[in-house]
Amino acid sequence: MASPKKNMTRLQDELKKARQRISELEALENKCQLMELDLRRQNQFFHHMLESLTHPFYVLDALDHSIVMANSAARLGDLSAKPTCYSLTHRRSTPCGGSEHTCPLQEVKKTKQPVVVEHIHFDKDGNPRDMEVHAYPIFDDDGNVVQMIEYSLDITERKRLEKEIQDYTEKIKRFAYSISHDLKNPLIAIHGLTSLLARKYHDLLNEKGKVFCTQIVKESQHALILIEEINTFIRTKESPLKFELLDVQEILAQVREEFQTSLTNRQIQWSQPEVFAEVQADRTSLIRVFRNYIDNALKYGGSQLSQISIGYADSDVFHIFSVSDDGVGIPPEQVEKVFGPFQRGESSQGQEGTGLGLAIVEEIARRHGGRAWAEVGPHAHVTFYVSLAKKISPEQHGETRPLL
Repeated sequence: MASPKKNMTRLQDELKKARQRISELEALENKCQLMELDLRRQNQFFHHMLESLTHPFYVLDALDHSIVMANSAARLGDLSAKPTCYSLTHRRSTPCGGSEHTCPLQEVKKTKQPVVVEHIHFDKDGNPRDMEVHAYPIFDDDGNVVQMIEYSLDITERKRLEKEIQDYTEKIKRFAYSISHDLKNPLIAIHGLTSLLARKYHDLLNEKGKVFCTQIVKESQHALILIEEINTFIRTKESPLKFELLDVQEILAQVREEFQTSLTNRQIQWSQPEVFAEVQADRTSLIRVFRNYIDNALKYGGSQLSQISIGYADSDVFHIFSVSDDGVGIPPEQVEKVFGPFQRGESSQGQEGTGLGLAIVEEIARRHGGRAWAEVGPHAHVTFYVSLAKKISPEQHGETRPLL
Protein backbone atom coordinates (compact mmCIF):
# COMPACT_ATOMS: atom_id res chain seq x y z
CA MET A 1 0.00 0.00 0.00
CA ALA A 2 1.40 3.39 -1.11
CA SER A 3 2.27 5.87 1.53
CA PRO A 4 0.31 9.15 1.86
CA LYS A 5 3.39 11.04 0.71
CA LYS A 6 3.60 9.04 -2.53
CA ASN A 7 -0.12 9.49 -3.14
CA MET A 8 0.23 13.21 -2.66
CA THR A 9 3.14 13.32 -5.14
CA ARG A 10 1.17 11.34 -7.71
CA LEU A 11 -1.85 13.60 -7.32
CA GLN A 12 0.34 16.69 -7.71
CA ASP A 13 1.83 15.25 -10.93
CA GLU A 14 -1.62 14.47 -12.33
CA LEU A 15 -2.84 17.92 -11.38
CA LYS A 16 0.15 19.46 -13.12
CA LYS A 17 -0.58 17.42 -16.25
CA ALA A 18 -4.23 18.38 -16.12
CA ARG A 19 -3.35 22.06 -15.83
CA GLN A 20 -0.94 21.70 -18.78
CA ARG A 21 -3.64 19.94 -20.79
CA ILE A 22 -6.15 22.67 -19.93
CA SER A 23 -3.60 25.28 -21.04
CA GLU A 24 -3.08 23.44 -24.32
CA LEU A 25 -6.82 23.19 -24.88
CA GLU A 26 -7.25 26.89 -24.16
CA ALA A 27 -4.47 27.69 -26.66
CA LEU A 28 -6.11 25.39 -29.19
CA GLU A 29 -9.47 27.04 -28.59
CA ASN A 30 -7.92 30.47 -29.10
CA LYS A 31 -6.28 29.23 -32.27
CA CYS A 32 -9.60 27.82 -33.50
CA GLN A 33 -11.31 31.10 -32.75
CA LEU A 34 -8.64 32.97 -34.73
CA MET A 35 -8.97 30.50 -37.60
CA GLU A 36 -12.75 30.86 -37.52
CA LEU A 37 -12.42 34.63 -37.54
CA ASP A 38 -9.95 34.45 -40.44
CA LEU A 39 -12.30 32.09 -42.29
CA ARG A 40 -15.22 34.48 -41.76
CA ARG A 41 -13.07 37.33 -43.08
CA GLN A 42 -12.06 35.27 -46.11
CA ASN A 43 -15.68 34.31 -46.76
CA GLN A 44 -16.69 37.93 -46.42
CA PHE A 45 -13.91 38.99 -48.80
CA PHE A 46 -14.94 36.28 -51.27
CA HIS A 47 -18.58 37.38 -50.97
CA HIS A 48 -17.67 41.02 -51.60
CA MET A 49 -15.51 39.98 -54.53
CA LEU A 50 -18.40 38.01 -56.09
CA GLU A 51 -20.82 40.84 -55.48
CA SER A 52 -18.44 43.29 -57.15
CA LEU A 53 -18.79 41.32 -60.39
CA THR A 54 -21.37 42.89 -62.67
CA HIS A 55 -21.82 39.68 -64.64
CA PRO A 56 -23.67 36.53 -63.52
CA PHE A 57 -21.34 34.15 -61.70
CA TYR A 58 -22.26 30.56 -60.72
CA VAL A 59 -20.76 27.43 -59.31
CA LEU A 60 -22.54 24.34 -60.65
CA ASP A 61 -22.71 20.78 -59.39
CA ALA A 62 -21.31 18.59 -62.16
CA LEU A 63 -23.76 15.76 -61.41
CA ASP A 64 -27.12 17.48 -61.73
CA HIS A 65 -26.43 21.01 -63.11
CA SER A 66 -27.69 22.53 -59.86
CA ILE A 67 -26.41 25.96 -58.81
CA VAL A 68 -24.63 25.75 -55.47
CA MET A 69 -23.34 29.31 -55.39
CA ALA A 70 -24.09 32.52 -57.27
CA ASN A 71 -23.70 36.27 -57.01
CA SER A 72 -26.46 38.89 -57.00
CA ALA A 73 -25.87 39.70 -60.65
CA ALA A 74 -27.41 36.31 -61.39
CA ARG A 75 -30.67 37.56 -59.78
CA LEU A 76 -31.35 34.17 -58.26
CA GLY A 77 -32.79 35.00 -54.86
CA ASP A 78 -33.03 31.98 -52.53
CA LEU A 79 -30.65 29.17 -53.46
CA SER A 80 -32.12 26.64 -51.05
CA ALA A 81 -34.15 25.05 -53.85
CA LYS A 82 -30.94 24.59 -55.87
CA PRO A 83 -32.26 25.59 -59.31
CA THR A 84 -30.46 24.19 -62.35
CA CYS A 85 -28.56 26.40 -64.74
CA TYR A 86 -30.79 25.45 -67.66
CA SER A 87 -34.04 26.16 -65.78
CA LEU A 88 -32.75 29.55 -64.66
CA THR A 89 -31.10 30.89 -67.81
CA HIS A 90 -32.93 29.00 -70.58
CA ARG A 91 -36.26 28.26 -68.90
CA ARG A 92 -35.89 24.67 -69.98
CA SER A 93 -36.72 21.43 -68.21
CA THR A 94 -33.75 19.58 -69.71
CA PRO A 95 -30.05 20.43 -70.15
CA CYS A 96 -28.85 22.20 -73.28
CA GLY A 97 -27.82 20.16 -76.26
CA GLY A 98 -27.06 20.33 -79.95
CA SER A 99 -24.72 22.53 -81.95
CA GLU A 100 -26.75 25.69 -81.36
CA HIS A 101 -26.65 25.46 -77.58
CA THR A 102 -23.67 23.32 -76.62
CA CYS A 103 -23.79 22.54 -72.90
CA PRO A 104 -20.63 24.04 -71.35
CA LEU A 105 -20.76 21.62 -68.40
CA GLN A 106 -20.79 18.58 -70.69
CA GLU A 107 -17.92 20.05 -72.71
CA VAL A 108 -15.89 20.73 -69.57
CA LYS A 109 -16.51 17.20 -68.27
CA LYS A 110 -15.53 15.73 -71.63
CA THR A 111 -12.42 17.83 -72.28
CA LYS A 112 -11.47 18.72 -68.68
CA GLN A 113 -10.52 22.10 -70.13
CA PRO A 114 -12.06 25.59 -69.91
CA VAL A 115 -14.56 26.31 -72.67
CA VAL A 116 -16.28 29.38 -74.10
CA VAL A 117 -19.65 29.10 -75.85
CA GLU A 118 -22.35 31.50 -76.99
CA HIS A 119 -25.90 31.00 -75.70
CA ILE A 120 -29.25 32.75 -75.72
CA HIS A 121 -30.26 33.43 -72.09
CA PHE A 122 -33.45 35.01 -70.81
CA ASP A 123 -33.31 37.89 -68.37
CA LYS A 124 -35.66 38.30 -65.39
CA ASP A 125 -38.27 39.94 -67.66
CA GLY A 126 -38.17 37.08 -70.16
CA ASN A 127 -36.20 38.95 -72.85
CA PRO A 128 -33.66 36.93 -74.85
CA ARG A 129 -30.04 38.08 -74.50
CA ASP A 130 -26.92 36.99 -76.36
CA MET A 131 -24.44 35.69 -73.79
CA GLU A 132 -20.82 34.57 -73.95
CA VAL A 133 -20.49 31.78 -71.39
CA HIS A 134 -17.08 31.05 -69.83
CA ALA A 135 -16.77 27.73 -68.00
CA TYR A 136 -13.91 26.37 -65.84
CA PRO A 137 -13.66 22.91 -64.27
CA ILE A 138 -13.14 22.18 -60.55
CA PHE A 139 -11.54 18.77 -59.89
CA ASP A 140 -11.52 16.35 -56.98
CA ASP A 141 -8.36 14.57 -55.78
CA ASP A 142 -8.81 11.90 -58.47
CA GLY A 143 -8.98 14.40 -61.32
CA ASN A 144 -12.74 14.12 -61.84
CA VAL A 145 -14.79 17.24 -62.61
CA VAL A 146 -17.07 17.69 -59.59
CA GLN A 147 -18.08 21.33 -60.03
CA MET A 148 -17.82 24.04 -62.63
CA ILE A 149 -17.33 27.79 -62.38
CA GLU A 150 -19.38 29.70 -64.93
CA TYR A 151 -19.72 33.37 -65.66
CA SER A 152 -21.62 34.98 -68.50
CA LEU A 153 -20.97 38.18 -70.44
CA ASP A 154 -23.88 39.94 -72.10
CA ILE A 155 -22.81 40.43 -75.73
CA THR A 156 -26.22 41.44 -77.09
CA GLU A 157 -25.04 44.92 -78.02
CA ARG A 158 -21.85 43.57 -79.55
CA LYS A 159 -23.81 41.10 -81.67
CA ARG A 160 -26.17 43.87 -82.76
CA LEU A 161 -23.24 46.06 -83.83
CA GLU A 162 -21.61 43.12 -85.61
CA LYS A 163 -24.85 42.54 -87.51
CA GLU A 164 -25.05 46.23 -88.40
CA ILE A 165 -21.43 46.20 -89.61
CA GLN A 166 -22.06 43.05 -91.62
CA ASP A 167 -25.20 44.53 -93.20
CA TYR A 168 -23.37 47.78 -93.91
CA THR A 169 -20.46 45.88 -95.43
CA GLU A 170 -22.88 44.00 -97.68
CA LYS A 171 -24.44 47.30 -98.75
CA ILE A 172 -21.00 48.75 -99.52
CA LYS A 173 -20.11 45.62 -101.45
CA ARG A 174 -23.31 45.73 -103.51
CA PHE A 175 -22.78 49.44 -104.06
CA ALA A 176 -19.20 48.87 -105.24
CA TYR A 177 -20.29 46.14 -107.64
CA SER A 178 -23.14 48.31 -108.90
CA ILE A 179 -20.91 51.34 -109.40
CA SER A 180 -18.22 49.31 -111.15
CA HIS A 181 -20.84 47.77 -113.45
CA ASP A 182 -22.48 51.12 -114.16
CA LEU A 183 -19.13 52.75 -114.88
CA LYS A 184 -17.74 49.91 -116.93
CA ASN A 185 -20.35 49.99 -119.70
CA PRO A 186 -20.02 53.71 -120.56
CA LEU A 187 -16.23 53.44 -120.32
CA ILE A 188 -16.26 50.57 -122.79
CA ALA A 189 -18.42 52.71 -125.08
CA ILE A 190 -16.11 55.73 -124.72
CA HIS A 191 -13.04 53.59 -125.36
CA GLY A 192 -14.61 51.90 -128.38
CA LEU A 193 -16.10 55.03 -129.93
CA THR A 194 -12.93 57.06 -129.45
CA SER A 195 -10.83 54.27 -131.00
CA LEU A 196 -13.27 54.16 -133.91
CA LEU A 197 -13.15 57.95 -134.24
CA ALA A 198 -9.36 57.96 -134.30
CA ARG A 199 -9.27 55.15 -136.84
CA LYS A 200 -12.02 56.26 -139.25
CA TYR A 201 -11.51 59.99 -139.11
CA HIS A 202 -7.77 60.04 -138.64
CA ASP A 203 -7.19 62.15 -141.77
CA LEU A 204 -9.84 64.71 -140.73
CA LEU A 205 -8.39 65.33 -137.27
CA ASN A 206 -5.67 67.89 -136.67
CA GLU A 207 -2.72 67.04 -134.47
CA LYS A 208 -4.43 68.28 -131.32
CA GLY A 209 -7.52 66.17 -132.09
CA LYS A 210 -5.36 63.10 -132.63
CA VAL A 211 -3.61 63.70 -129.28
CA PHE A 212 -6.98 64.10 -127.56
CA CYS A 213 -8.28 60.83 -129.05
CA THR A 214 -5.12 58.98 -128.03
CA GLN A 215 -5.36 60.36 -124.50
CA ILE A 216 -9.06 59.46 -124.16
CA VAL A 217 -8.37 55.91 -125.38
CA LYS A 218 -5.47 55.56 -122.95
CA GLU A 219 -7.31 56.95 -119.91
CA SER A 220 -10.50 55.00 -120.58
CA GLN A 221 -8.43 51.83 -120.90
CA HIS A 222 -6.72 52.64 -117.61
CA ALA A 223 -10.11 53.23 -115.94
CA LEU A 224 -11.37 49.86 -117.21
CA ILE A 225 -8.29 48.13 -115.82
CA LEU A 226 -8.77 49.90 -112.49
CA ILE A 227 -12.41 48.81 -112.28
CA GLU A 228 -11.42 45.24 -113.05
CA GLU A 229 -8.69 45.36 -110.38
CA ILE A 230 -11.16 46.72 -107.83
CA ASN A 231 -13.52 43.85 -108.64
CA THR A 232 -10.61 41.43 -108.34
CA PHE A 233 -9.65 42.91 -104.97
CA ILE A 234 -13.23 42.49 -103.71
CA ARG A 235 -13.41 38.92 -105.04
CA THR A 236 -10.08 38.15 -103.40
CA LYS A 237 -11.50 39.19 -100.03
CA GLU A 238 -14.89 37.53 -100.41
CA SER A 239 -14.82 34.54 -102.78
CA PRO A 240 -14.59 31.05 -101.24
CA LEU A 241 -11.22 29.35 -101.69
CA LYS A 242 -10.77 25.85 -103.04
CA PHE A 243 -7.77 24.27 -101.31
CA GLU A 244 -5.90 21.51 -103.14
CA LEU A 245 -2.36 20.13 -103.42
CA LEU A 246 -0.60 22.11 -106.12
CA ASP A 247 2.54 21.51 -108.18
CA VAL A 248 4.38 24.84 -107.93
CA GLN A 249 6.51 24.04 -111.00
CA GLU A 250 3.32 23.78 -113.04
CA ILE A 251 2.00 27.06 -111.61
CA LEU A 252 5.25 28.88 -112.43
CA ALA A 253 5.34 27.42 -115.94
CA GLN A 254 1.89 28.87 -116.60
CA VAL A 255 2.86 32.29 -115.21
CA ARG A 256 6.16 32.34 -117.11
CA GLU A 257 4.34 31.55 -120.35
CA GLU A 258 2.13 34.63 -119.83
CA PHE A 259 5.19 36.89 -119.61
CA GLN A 260 7.45 35.04 -122.06
CA THR A 261 7.19 37.64 -124.83
CA SER A 262 8.22 40.47 -122.52
CA LEU A 263 10.99 38.38 -120.96
CA THR A 264 12.37 37.49 -124.39
CA ASN A 265 12.13 40.98 -125.88
CA ARG A 266 13.88 42.54 -122.87
CA GLN A 267 16.37 39.67 -122.53
CA ILE A 268 15.48 39.09 -118.90
CA GLN A 269 16.82 35.91 -117.29
CA TRP A 270 14.44 33.78 -115.23
CA SER A 271 15.69 31.47 -112.48
CA GLN A 272 13.87 29.21 -110.02
CA PRO A 273 14.59 26.15 -107.85
CA GLU A 274 14.44 22.75 -109.51
CA VAL A 275 12.33 21.27 -106.74
CA PHE A 276 9.38 22.65 -104.73
CA ALA A 277 7.33 21.00 -102.04
CA GLU A 278 3.66 20.43 -102.84
CA VAL A 279 1.57 23.28 -101.50
CA GLN A 280 -1.98 23.17 -100.24
CA ALA A 281 -3.55 26.35 -101.60
CA ASP A 282 -6.15 27.83 -103.90
CA ARG A 283 -4.86 27.49 -107.47
CA THR A 284 -6.22 30.78 -108.79
CA SER A 285 -4.87 32.64 -105.78
CA LEU A 286 -1.34 31.20 -106.05
CA ILE A 287 -1.23 31.99 -109.77
CA ARG A 288 -2.28 35.56 -109.01
CA VAL A 289 0.45 35.93 -106.35
CA PHE A 290 3.22 35.01 -108.79
CA ARG A 291 1.58 36.91 -111.65
CA ASN A 292 1.32 40.11 -109.62
CA TYR A 293 4.88 39.86 -108.28
CA ILE A 294 6.34 39.20 -111.76
CA ASP A 295 4.22 41.91 -113.34
CA ASN A 296 5.36 44.31 -110.61
CA ALA A 297 9.02 43.53 -111.37
CA LEU A 298 8.57 44.00 -115.12
CA LYS A 299 6.63 47.25 -114.76
CA TYR A 300 8.84 48.97 -112.23
CA GLY A 301 12.23 47.31 -112.67
CA GLY A 302 13.33 49.85 -115.24
CA SER A 303 15.63 49.45 -118.23
CA GLN A 304 18.41 47.90 -116.11
CA LEU A 305 16.25 44.91 -115.18
CA SER A 306 18.01 41.75 -116.37
CA GLN A 307 17.21 39.05 -113.82
CA ILE A 308 14.08 37.77 -112.04
CA SER A 309 14.64 35.03 -109.46
CA ILE A 310 12.04 32.84 -107.77
CA GLY A 311 13.02 31.48 -104.36
CA TYR A 312 11.60 28.95 -101.92
CA ALA A 313 12.15 28.18 -98.24
CA ASP A 314 10.05 26.64 -95.53
CA SER A 315 9.64 26.42 -91.78
CA ASP A 316 7.71 24.08 -89.54
CA VAL A 317 4.58 26.10 -90.23
CA PHE A 318 4.96 27.96 -93.53
CA HIS A 319 5.90 27.66 -97.20
CA ILE A 320 7.79 30.85 -98.08
CA PHE A 321 8.12 32.02 -101.69
CA SER A 322 10.13 35.00 -102.88
CA VAL A 323 10.46 36.99 -106.09
CA SER A 324 13.54 39.19 -106.45
CA ASP A 325 14.98 41.23 -109.31
CA ASP A 326 17.96 43.46 -110.09
CA GLY A 327 15.87 46.39 -111.27
CA VAL A 328 15.52 49.93 -109.96
CA GLY A 329 14.15 48.78 -106.59
CA ILE A 330 12.38 50.91 -104.03
CA PRO A 331 13.67 53.07 -101.16
CA PRO A 332 13.66 51.28 -97.77
CA GLU A 333 11.27 53.85 -96.27
CA GLN A 334 8.60 52.88 -98.82
CA VAL A 335 8.73 49.13 -98.25
CA GLU A 336 6.02 49.00 -95.59
CA LYS A 337 3.63 51.14 -97.66
CA VAL A 338 3.63 49.33 -101.00
CA PHE A 339 1.11 46.67 -99.92
CA GLY A 340 -1.57 49.24 -99.11
CA PRO A 341 -4.43 49.71 -101.61
CA PHE A 342 -3.64 52.33 -104.28
CA GLN A 343 -0.08 52.77 -102.95
CA ARG A 344 2.58 53.26 -105.63
CA GLY A 345 6.25 53.93 -105.07
CA GLU A 346 8.47 56.53 -106.69
CA SER A 347 9.75 53.99 -109.21
CA SER A 348 6.21 53.58 -110.56
CA GLN A 349 6.02 57.15 -111.84
CA GLY A 350 5.29 57.13 -115.54
CA GLN A 351 4.22 53.46 -115.43
CA GLU A 352 0.64 52.31 -115.83
CA GLY A 353 -0.79 50.59 -112.79
CA THR A 354 -3.69 50.60 -110.35
CA GLY A 355 -1.85 50.31 -107.03
CA LEU A 356 -3.92 47.23 -106.10
CA GLY A 357 -1.64 44.38 -107.25
CA LEU A 358 0.34 44.05 -104.01
CA ALA A 359 -2.75 44.66 -101.88
CA ILE A 360 -4.34 41.67 -103.61
CA VAL A 361 -1.27 39.55 -102.81
CA GLU A 362 -1.43 40.56 -99.16
CA GLU A 363 -5.11 39.62 -98.95
CA ILE A 364 -4.41 36.23 -100.57
CA ALA A 365 -1.62 35.59 -98.07
CA ARG A 366 -3.88 36.49 -95.14
CA ARG A 367 -6.59 34.10 -96.29
CA HIS A 368 -3.95 31.36 -96.59
CA GLY A 369 -2.85 31.84 -92.98
CA GLY A 370 0.33 33.74 -93.91
CA ARG A 371 1.50 37.21 -94.83
CA ALA A 372 3.18 39.21 -97.59
CA TRP A 373 6.16 41.52 -97.16
CA ALA A 374 9.20 42.98 -98.91
CA GLU A 375 12.85 43.47 -98.00
CA VAL A 376 15.38 45.80 -99.57
CA GLY A 377 18.89 44.50 -100.19
CA PRO A 378 22.07 46.00 -101.66
CA HIS A 379 21.61 48.73 -104.29
CA ALA A 380 17.95 49.07 -103.17
CA HIS A 381 17.13 45.82 -104.96
CA VAL A 382 13.90 44.47 -103.49
CA THR A 383 12.73 40.95 -102.72
CA PHE A 384 9.02 40.30 -102.29
CA TYR A 385 7.91 37.42 -100.07
CA VAL A 386 4.70 35.55 -99.41
CA SER A 387 4.17 32.88 -96.77
CA LEU A 388 1.40 30.27 -96.88
CA ALA A 389 0.48 28.08 -93.92
CA LYS A 390 1.39 24.42 -94.50
CA LYS A 391 -1.64 23.16 -92.64
CA ILE A 392 -4.82 25.13 -92.99
CA SER A 393 -8.42 24.56 -91.98
CA PRO A 394 -10.53 26.23 -94.68
CA GLU A 395 -13.88 27.52 -93.49
CA GLN A 396 -16.73 28.93 -95.48
CA HIS A 397 -15.71 32.13 -97.32
CA GLY A 398 -12.09 31.05 -97.13
CA GLU A 399 -11.08 32.26 -93.67
CA THR A 400 -8.13 30.11 -92.55
CA ARG A 401 -5.76 29.67 -89.66
CA PRO A 402 -2.50 27.70 -89.55
CA LEU A 403 -2.72 24.51 -87.52
CA LEU A 404 0.40 24.72 -85.33
